[in-house]
Amino acid sequence: MKKITMISLITLFIVASCKENTQGTSNDTSTTKQNYSNLTPLEVVNKRMNYFNEHNYDEFIKLYNTDVKVYTYPDNLMGTGSDRLASIFKSDFESKSVAVKIVNQMDNGPYVINHEIVSNNGKKTKYISIYKVEKGLISAVSFVRDF
Repeated sequence: MKKITMISLITLFIVASCKENTQGTSNDTSTTKQNYSNLTPLEVVNKRMNYFNEHNYDEFIKLYNTDVKVYTYPDNLMGTGSDRLASIFKSDFESKSVAVKIVNQMDNGPYVINHEIVSNNGKKTKYISIYKVEKGLISAVSFVRDF
């Protein structure tokens, strides 16, 4: 009886350990979302611009950390997370009403600064956009726009 109980406990422990390891890898969204970690910050931001102009929201959103912080420069937090980005961009992407042109661009470490002109239904707005890229994803963006 003791041998059966001991074997059952060891088997239960092994099964529980395997289950934890499997859950740990399948629920780790950072590894599945980090498919751009081999790109430089400048390359990540330029991919963002391409997806923006293609109106490809599904690929566009993959370039952002799920906890991205969106600011109006310098420190007015407009929102956090992918849901906030969806509220800003998704309807414009669906209607294909937006396009961006990069006028000038520079980078320094994890930061990429763009001078952009965004056209939305023919109306042009100038922006300075400051992107912070960490581990291949945009973790923060600050928009300075011409009013």
